[in-house]
Amino acid sequence: MPYRRRVPEFQAIIMAGYGNGLYPLTEESNMPKALLPVGNQPMISYQLAWLEDSGVTDVIVVSLTSGSKKLGHYLDRVYEGPLHITMEVVDDNTGTASAIALIKDKIKTDFIVISCDLMTSLIPHQLLDMHRSEDPTVTALFFEPTKSEGGPSGSSKVKDVTQFVGIDASNSQLVYLNNSDDMDSDEFSLRISLLAKHPVLNVSRLLQDAHLYVFKRWVVELIVEVANKRTMASIKGHVLPLLVKSQHQRVLADREGVSKTSAMATTTFPSTQKLALSLSTTQPPESEESEQGEWKSPVRCKAFVLPKEVYCGRANTIPNYFETNRYYTKITDKVRNPGSTSQVQTQVGADSLIGNDTKIGERSSVKKSTIGAHVTIGKNVKIVNSIIMDHAIIEDGVKIDGCIICAGSKVCEKSTLKDCEVGGGFNVAKETTAKNEQLVDFQEQ
Repeated sequence: MPYRRRVPEFQAIIMAGYGNGLYPLTEESNMPKALLPVGNQPMISYQLAWLEDSGVTDVIVVSLTSGSKKLGHYLDRVYEGPLHITMEVVDDNTGTASAIALIKDKIKTDFIVISCDLMTSLIPHQLLDMHRSEDPTVTALFFEPTKSEGGPSGSSKVKDVTQFVGIDASNSQLVYLNNSDDMDSDEFSLRISLLAKHPVLNVSRLLQDAHLYVFKRWVVELIVEVANKRTMASIKGHVLPLLVKSQHQRVLADREGVSKTSAMATTTFPSTQKLALSLSTTQPPESEESEQGEWKSPVRCKAFVLPKEVYCGRANTIPNYFETNRYYTKITDKVRNPGSTSQVQTQVGADSLIGNDTKIGERSSVKKSTIGAHVTIGKNVKIVNSIIMDHAIIEDGVKIDGCIICAGSKVCEKSTLKDCEVGGGFNVAKETTAKNEQLVDFQEQ
């Protein structure tokens, strides 16, 4: 009997972008966003572990040119999991939708899109089973962020965008999205026809898009159409809002090619659920028209809203990155201080994590902080609420509070830093006093 290769149910695409809200952590002197440490392991390792638990085997990592070498080295030489990973490299100024359009020939099945900065304890099958049973065009994950416990606010200010999310309370259908950042944060408008179709509608501005989507395969062709019409086209800003509106606006669906693309895909990529229902002797056949003879959209969008007790966060800004580190440092099962037996007269709090081969001098204290591997900390050093990355050097008498010190940096003796970000390889001069600053080497372009 000839061998038949099993066709996977889903492919996964990890979007490993630059991370504008994480400057200067993502500068070339440090490392790409996907490799930034969270609980002393690369950020992307969490999405890879999540996909392993989901049963997905085929993963595409989309990297920008600027970080591709370091990320490629990690995926080829360091990652040891069971996933089959290929990396696709796109230009730095490429939006998420534009990037997917460039790799459309690599996508053969329904697909998961996940950002490399998404961190969640959601059990994968809970989301995927909803998508399987409902068979929508897209299922999107939303969550309500937890309140910050305090820490560095980041000296680079990222403007928050108010997002109104409307979900039908009866069936979890995602029926309204407004991502505009220039609207009054207390006002939004709804079509009367939309309210007539969805009388029990929950609208929230507390929910955030987690940047985790499960798409039907035919949406790839729509993404190509969107990318051809716009520069820096994104999933969140262009594709998802178009799909949501196309559920109720026939003129828009026809004009933007949604109806045509869906119709063409019906024969090329038929829905297994619709095929099963068509053969059923107990289920009535689906009609392309509603009971009143109205137009029936080919698009259905579903929202999966995380329960509050399930952790979810995006490490896409300095404050969010710090909160994510704080959470995973608290719950880690790693040895918190591997060199504790050789460190005398030092104080390392139970809420801190120390990497391998890190040396801490006498009368130094580390509280509520994550310290990487091969870090050298001198005598009489006080570190609170901070992240110190690999191979950093902290000299005697330094005080660090609410700071992020990037890999290979050096903070010289008797310096005092408060709420600062120190770029990769930067040397902070002796007796420096700085607050809420970015300390980086200027690089000419």
